[in-house]
Amino acid sequence: MKERKKFILAIPTILIIIVAIIGISLIYYNRNVKKMTRDDIKLLSQKVATIDNISCEVITSNSTDNNNQSVEDYKLKDGIMLSRADDFIIYDNKNEQTLMQIDEEEELVYTYSEYNSEIDAFMKRLLTVESLLENEENEYTFKNYTTMNGIKCINFEIKNTDTVFEIWLDRKTGMIVRMDTRYGDGESSVNVSAVYRYQINNVTDEDVARPNTDSYVVIEL
Repeated sequence: MKERKKFILAIPTILIIIVAIIGISLIYYNRNVKKMTRDDIKLLSQKVATIDNISCEVITSNSTDNNNQSVEDYKLKDGIMLSRADDFIIYDNKNEQTLMQIDEEEELVYTYSEYNSEIDAFMKRLLTVESLLENEENEYTFKNYTTMNGIKCINFEIKNTDTVFEIWLDRKTGMIVRMDTRYGDGESSVNVSAVYRYQINNVTDEDVARPNTDSYVVIEL
C-alpha cells in the first residue's frame, strides 16, 4: 500500500516534467527548426516602425565599382536626426519642420523652403523588408537560421522577375543586418551589398544637437 501511495504521489511530478519537456521542445522547434512564413517575417519586420532611438551605420558596396564602399551614418532620437554621407551632414528636426544640408569643408548650409523629411526616407529604408513583402508578386523563400556579424538572424530570399534580395534579419528586433541585391542575370548582373551596424536606444540629445553653423554661408533652395 505504501509503495502504491508513493507511486500515486509521484504522478503529478512526472506529469510536470513531461509538460516541461514538451514545452521546451516546442520553444526550440519554433526558434530553431520551424520555417518562418512570409507573414511571420512581415510581422517581425514591422517592429522597426516603433523604433525612435537608433544609431545606424550602413556600409554599401557595388560590384560595378570595384567593390568600393560607401558609408552612411545615422543618429535618430525623438524626431531629430543627424546623418553623415559623403562630405555632407544632414540635420532634420521633424518637430520643427527644419531640414539643413551642411558642407563643413566649404562652410555652406543649404536650407529648404519646402520641408521633406529625411527621417521618413530613413525609416522607409529600414522598413524595406515589409515593403517588399507587401507586393504579392514578389516570391518569398525561407533559407535558414544563422548568425551574421554576431547577431542571430533569419536568412531568406525575396525575388521578382529581374531582382533577387537575399536578406539576413535580426530575429529579435526585425532590423536588417545585411541585404545582398542582384539586379539582372549573367555578365550584365549587378550585385549590391548593404551591411547595417546599429544600436537601439543609445542615442543622446548631444548626438543629435543642431550643428553650429553661425559662420557658414546660408543658401536657400
